[in-house]
Amino acid sequence: MARHKRERPPWLPKSIPYKDGRVLGLAKQTNLAWISAILAVTFFTLTVSYATEKSRFTSVKFVHSSRSNSILVLRVLSEITSVFLGATIHSTFEVVQWVLISRPDGIRLPQFLSLQSSTGPLGLLVLALGRGLPYSQWSIKPRLMSLLRLLAEIAIPVIAVLIMSNVNIDTVYLPIERTVQPFAMGMEPFNASVASELGVMEDLLFNIDYVYFLENPQHSLGISPEADGCTRGMAMSSNKSCSRRVLMTQAKQMVDANLNFDTSLNSEIVLSNNQQVYLLEYLDNIPVSSQDLECQRINSGPACYTLCTREAKAGLIEATLKICPPELVVKNNCLNDTTWEASPGFTTTIRASFLNASVSYNRLDGRILDHKIASEPILTCNNASELLRAMTIVLNTTMPAQSSLWSPILGAPTHFFGRLFAGQMYRIGKLMAVDPSARIKGVNALQNILAMTLFYCQNGVLSQTVLAQTVWPIAPNKTTTTLPQYHRGLFSGQDKTATVALAETRYRVNVGRATLMAYVVLSGVALTICIVVLVIGSLCELAKLDAEPTLWPALDFWTQCRVEDGNGTLVHSQKRAQLAWTQGQELFRELGGLRVTRRKRKLGDRLGMELPGLERGQDGVSASRGFGADTASENEEDSVRSKEDLGIPVH
Repeated sequence: MARHKRERPPWLPKSIPYKDGRVLGLAKQTNLAWISAILAVTFFTLTVSYATEKSRFTSVKFVHSSRSNSILVLRVLSEITSVFLGATIHSTFEVVQWVLISRPDGIRLPQFLSLQSSTGPLGLLVLALGRGLPYSQWSIKPRLMSLLRLLAEIAIPVIAVLIMSNVNIDTVYLPIERTVQPFAMGMEPFNASVASELGVMEDLLFNIDYVYFLENPQHSLGISPEADGCTRGMAMSSNKSCSRRVLMTQAKQMVDANLNFDTSLNSEIVLSNNQQVYLLEYLDNIPVSSQDLECQRINSGPACYTLCTREAKAGLIEATLKICPPELVVKNNCLNDTTWEASPGFTTTIRASFLNASVSYNRLDGRILDHKIASEPILTCNNASELLRAMTIVLNTTMPAQSSLWSPILGAPTHFFGRLFAGQMYRIGKLMAVDPSARIKGVNALQNILAMTLFYCQNGVLSQTVLAQTVWPIAPNKTTTTLPQYHRGLFSGQDKTATVALAETRYRVNVGRATLMAYVVLSGVALTICIVVLVIGSLCELAKLDAEPTLWPALDFWTQCRVEDGNGTLVHSQKRAQLAWTQGQELFRELGGLRVTRRKRKLGDRLGMELPGLERGQDGVSASRGFGADTASENEEDSVRSKEDLGIPVH
């Protein structure tokens, strides 16, 4: 029976060429391969753009509303890409197979098995190894084809897993535009005279929590590099130096009373942009020269310690803290026996710099949630003597001698913190007698005192916290004015150089750079190879117009292929039956000499009639020789062989 001419599908646009079942001159399998390739490239591009934050998906509320949704979108995109990439690779091998089969001499059976989609991973592995046969009996082509296809099949799940192997979720805070307002928020230069103006605020600001000042999440961010033998940027032993880096920002509670936001907005984030912050860099356990070293001895009862500072090069200030040993303290002999002042004590350097940053605070408790540095650090040249003077005032243990020095608003400090600090040093000394590693507590105390002095001794530190004293007018119609001294120092106004706003929370995926590059390279190379092969295969199809693979490879092999031996003779059914019972190397030797070619079909109606014989009521007449002579002889021969196998006499 002749093959009839296929009708044009009614849904296919007239602008698309269609000839005897071929859309655009290509077989259905080839068209599907191109569709898979286009979809694979599309979703690959979407996956990469989403992973690099260049996709519009990030602006969709569902995507950035939670961490799980952000990962889900990446997982879905990568999985869809893998599905279409796998379909593209599978279809590409099918196109290659039919291009090779359609050649006049066809393709050898081992190579056909390497390209056939029904051959599984184990079959491909055995074909690649050749059952141990030498290259003279099992050529290199089926080995390479099997290995290539096996690697392609393994690469698909590997690529899908690769992009998800190093994924983090970053929390991003974006300002709500209608809430943005200029605001005075940030660090100001150090002013030692502010230390004497704090009054009772000194007792509130300097307290027993000083040991956690550089770890307090309301104003400090530790960014110390990781190093062996160091913890939080401090050395565990005295023979090692560690670098400690801390960002010190404005504490939200110091300015919270002046923040005016719409309470109807359901936002728990306050974002401060262009805020000036401190970058403090410490280096502990360093030798301090006695040259230009300025010291102050401070005592509280029997306890005593000495605090020293000196200026070094490159904007560094060296500081030492030497404590009186516990055995002298209990004897009240620290002032008489001063040999302890010759010890190195606790030592550190400090370098302070200013930089601009965006800082996100929790609206309820003031914790710093995130920060982004927006400028390079600029070194601040603080005076070591001024810093020592301010610390001496803060750590003073006696009441001021003259009441005229007291602030009319803030009163006189009790200097209880100085006595508390002296007691802490005594206890650290006792602990070091049994555990030398406890010296880290002394280094931490020294570094915290330096930071607290810079933090609280700055202009305008209380300008948004404490109400300055006013002068009441004599005339009832005149306005009140503040006293001149309350426009300076800790009450001086600060410029509104920063902005504050409520912020919305978004979650974004952060794929590791190396992981993303590997994903792009592997997927890109696979897609590029497939597209190049599809272009070559499509051109071959357009030139010959003979291969007609369908969606069912097994059916195509049964209906469109024939297996021949080395002489071009069709392999008979008896021979095929014998191959079914042959195993091991003998089977591979037999397969190596066989070849797969296409059946040559001849149309019964060369003039292109739609359905030969059926439309004219001549069923089976004009198409009695639908297949070629090779097909007829094959069918007859198969029938004879089948009867012989069953024991039926053949005449």
